[in-house]
Amino acid sequence: MSEAGFLELIDDYGAANPPTMPFSEGMDHASWRASFMEKLNALFGPVPNRVEPSYVIEQEEVLEDHTRYTIRIAVSEFSNLPAYLLVPKGIPSGERRPLVLACHGHHHAGMDTVCGIKSEGFDGDEIDDYGLAAVRSGYIVCAPSWWGWTGRDQHTHLCGGRDKCNVIQMAASMYGFNIISLHVQDAQAAIDALIQRDDVDANCIASLGNSYGGRSTMWISIFEERIRAIIAAGCMNTFRERSSKLSSCAIQFLPGVLQYGDVPELLALLAPRSLQLQAGKLDGLITATDRDHIEETVRFAYRSRGVEDQLDYVLHERGHVFNWAAADAFLQRSFA
Repeated sequence: MSEAGFLELIDDYGAANPPTMPFSEGMDHASWRASFMEKLNALFGPVPNRVEPSYVIEQEEVLEDHTRYTIRIAVSEFSNLPAYLLVPKGIPSGERRPLVLACHGHHHAGMDTVCGIKSEGFDGDEIDDYGLAAVRSGYIVCAPSWWGWTGRDQHTHLCGGRDKCNVIQMAASMYGFNIISLHVQDAQAAIDALIQRDDVDANCIASLGNSYGGRSTMWISIFEERIRAIIAAGCMNTFRERSSKLSSCAIQFLPGVLQYGDVPELLALLAPRSLQLQAGKLDGLITATDRDHIEETVRFAYRSRGVEDQLDYVLHERGHVFNWAAADAFLQRSFA
């Protein structure tokens, strides 16, 4: 018997047990989606009971072209959500604007990055400030803080040198729930609270983000169908590939998802809503083979629904970054 390590176990098991519900050209998307969602709903796991939608303003900062509010949104009987709310200046009385959820990635500054806030030790060249760009384009923006980041990082000193995402998912798993499911609940609470504003158009909601922001946008949009326009950037890699390299963190996926499908299927679930996928040719976290397979599979899904024009694919010349120019044009078309 030859020696075999854990990577061999994962790789060999995955090869012998591929997903049982792949989507491919010629399939009926609507019926496949209904069956796949049954599996995902079973994997979603429990979450705490929601409370009535509301938020409080903790701080207000008037800037040149918008006002930035630090808010706290009621989520569940056990949690609330810190977020920035960015509101353009000069919205005429009675006018409603689209609401954009700007989801941050793994950068240590979290929601500050997407809102263009330079904090101590933060290199401005790293800012992926698509939330700031969105409010400057006239959208009302909510930038939530995920577990482990600003306002929700009180526990991180206990993580030591360990990955903070893995540590909290380990603790959550003991109760049977998933951090990504909590983030979906957070986003739903934010939408519920903010659509009560007189200046928000409840029929025009978008979610967007890069890296983990793109991945969380994917998951949130799968389970929250009020989101009409979706921009997922920097996340066109597969869980199969990530698992074989031990390169993912534990809050990126629902445990057991590879029994049924991978990222191509998960993004295909978003049809027929407006979807933009962004990837950089120089993104070292994404393989060209996986990227191209994801794009092809998602295109099959949109073609099956007869709405291929609702899918926009942006392959830009840069790396692991968000392309706001392409996103802005896409949002304008989606909300026209």
